[in-house]
Order: sequence, then structure tokens, then C-alpha cells
Amino acid sequence: MTQHERRDIAGLTCADWNPGAAGPVVLALHGLTNTSEVWRALAEALPATRVIAPDLPGRGGSLSTRAAPGLAGHAAEVVRVADECGLDEVVLVGHSMGGYLAPLVAAKLGDRVGKLVLLDGGVQPEPRWTLRRPVVRAQWKLIVRPLGRDFPDAGTFVDQVEGRAIARRPDLRPRLLQWAGYLLGGSARPRVQRSRLIDDAVDTLTGDPTLPVLAGSDVPVHVILAEHDGDDSARPFITDRALEAGRAQLPRLTAERIPANHVTMLFHEAMPRAVTG
Repeated sequence: MTQHERRDIAGLTCADWNPGAAGPVVLALHGLTNTSEVWRALAEALPATRVIAPDLPGRGGSLSTRAAPGLAGHAAEVVRVADECGLDEVVLVGHSMGGYLAPLVAAKLGDRVGKLVLLDGGVQPEPRWTLRRPVVRAQWKLIVRPLGRDFPDAGTFVDQVEGRAIARRPDLRPRLLQWAGYLLGGSARPRVQRSRLIDDAVDTLTGDPTLPVLAGSDVPVHVILAEHDGDDSARPFITDRALEAGRAQLPRLTAERIPANHVTMLFHEAMPRAVTG
């Protein structure tokens, strides 16, 4: 059975699954609007592996945690978690924003990291006008607006915010109810700092690429790409052309594309396989 506890580590609320497990520890970094709860399925798929997942500043239990801006600010906080836990054998896993954050964390942890697994992250999306800084800021002000509303229950949140992502995967609804329940934390309003989310989106999508910071190391980097973005009718967030540009930045990069979207990929068997392979 998967053991689980949630506690403060270096100022961040962290989920710690299978804390007694030996061997490398998975340090899992969530996306822009998520929390540590999205990694429960991975932890359950790896019952013999310790999985530590922080709520990044401005989300969930770390809602009021102060941190420096952007991905660099998040990276400093995650490194503090690794230091406090004494982690010296780490597999870094990141989804979406967490996939762009992971290389910065790996660069700071150095040879303590044995592998990176990045889900729809790390590789910059193809350049287009919608990824210009002012456009991204304007878009994300709209995207996070629903997170400022009150929701009567987790089911309403899932239906209104995540419903399209699981339209063809109703079997995943109980999982997303768990996500939403934790995000709400017993209140009606999601525990997110919307201004932080907007700033993080701008830095993630328009800031300097993070893969190149790994150019001087030989740590393996594997990217898992979804066939679709936010729902099963959308084009990929990271296209094949974007992947080739990422390989130009980091030639040792390996990749696979899976039949899932940006949300449902978190439940695909490719993820635990990549972590342990």
C-alpha cells in the first residue's frame, strides 16, 4: 500500500509518498495551476519509490509562501527542499511549467540528479505571435479568472475548469476530484495566488530556454509529449518541429509521444516507465 504524508519541508507544503523507500527519490514538480496532488497516480504506480512533491509557492498549502519571482525563484525553493531532506540520488520529474523548472533545479543540484523526465515541458513551443510577452500576460489574466470564483464543491470545479480535458476519459473524474478537493482545501475558492500564476506563465513561456543550462552535464533527459494540448481535439502543445529545436539545444535529449492530452498524460503508463527505466 502506498504510504503518504503531507508536511512542511523548507517552507513548502510537500506530499511525501512512500517515505521509507530506499533508492533514488523522485522529486516531482507540478504545472502552473496545479499542486502536489497531481502526482498521486505516479506515486501509486511506484509503491517501492519515494516521491516528494512540493506545492510550489502561490499554490495549495504553499499559497502564502514568499519566493523570488519566476522559475528561478521556484528553483531556489525546491533546492531548499532537496537540501533539507538530504537528497543525493534524485530523479527530477516535471509537468508543464515544472518541466521548464526542472532543468534549473538540476543545474543547482549537480551530480545529485541521475535523470530528468519532462512531461510537455522543457522544450520551448514553436514561436508564434500568441507567445509574445504582452499577449501571454493578457491570455493568462483570462485563464486564471475562473480561479478567483467560489465553487460549491469539487465536482463543480472539475466540470467547469477541467471538464474538456477528460471529456473522453470519464474514468479519470475521481482522480480530478481528488485534485480539486485538495486545491480547494475545504474552502469554496481555489488556493492559488493568481498574480503569481500570471507572472510564472509569462516567465515560463517567454523567458530564456532552460534546457541549455544542462549542456555542460551528461544527465539523461527524457521528454514525454502528449498528442494534444488541453483537450483531445487540440494540436500538441509541443510540436515535432519544436522538439527538433529542443534537440538542437540539447542533442542527448530523448523523447516519445503518447496518446493523451496535457492533463490525461499524468495518468499514462509511460511516466512511471520512464522514471524507473
